[in-house]
Amino acid sequence: MTTQRSEGHLPDLRYELKLLCPAHMAAQTRMWVRHHPAGLRVAYPPRRVNSIYLDTPGLSMLTANLDGLAVRSKLRLRWHGDALTLIHPYLELKHRNNLLGSKEQIPLSCDLDLSARWTTILGNVLACLEPSWRLRLQSTNQPTLLNRYLREYYVTNDGVVRVTLDTEQTAYDQRFCARPNTRCRLPIQDVVVIEIKADRSHAERVQEIANAFPISRTRNSKYAKGMLAALYSQ
Repeated sequence: MTTQRSEGHLPDLRYELKLLCPAHMAAQTRMWVRHHPAGLRVAYPPRRVNSIYLDTPGLSMLTANLDGLAVRSKLRLRWHGDALTLIHPYLELKHRNNLLGSKEQIPLSCDLDLSARWTTILGNVLACLEPSWRLRLQSTNQPTLLNRYLREYYVTNDGVVRVTLDTEQTAYDQRFCARPNTRCRLPIQDVVVIEIKADRSHAERVQEIANAFPISRTRNSKYAKGMLAALYSQ
């Protein structure tokens, strides 16, 4: 679980690896986790993760990902659970530098109504933010994608390395909608995403745990995957 960080706190960097396999192998993937030599155990109950991504009008964050830039970032509203009308999210800025990642989060003091217009929703978000976060949102204020998936949480016995399994992925294009689109799904291919992460000082151990899975490491971005489906569907 990510700790919410106060203004001016430098986010901790963590080492992250991702593995992918087809959706029909979800049961097989859970068996790999249960019998993993690292002794993985359930850390938290599964829950649905929801993200509304915000980009510049020119989609600069998507372009940075597709160009394979080592240093890039993503801005998103995120919340947990099944709610798709009245939500209580936090704003999150995710930084990436090759295999190192970090997150800055700020909780919002108000609920957001996803049946309202985007102009109203973003205005309410701005009203909840500190000045530096307002500047970020004002320059990256184009709703582009709603992404949802079910996440399972596992951890090593010493709590050092965390493993998550993401399944049941859905995505919804937001670019040309006056209000949030929660009905018309994009034709994305569902896969199982295994993420293995720990503080960067434990990078070697993360690699060892990844190597014990019978699949190879790969690059994967839920945002890029959803946006490519949106662009090709136009």
